Amino acid sequence: MKKDFIKNTGIQLLLDKYKKKFRISENIQYYSKKDYLVAEKKFIKYALSKGKV
Repeated sequence: MKKDFIKNTGIQLLLDKYKKKFRISENIQYYSKKDYLVAEKKFIKYALSKGKV
């Protein structure tokens, strides 16, 4: 039961939402695997700090 609560927290839902927004074919094809992870983290950090993308 505790794991279900952790998976459904608001922060986790926001992270999933912004990850889905970043995972478009243009980004996947443009970045190398290592650079993609760095760019995704920066995008999520920006989206969480600004509140909208």
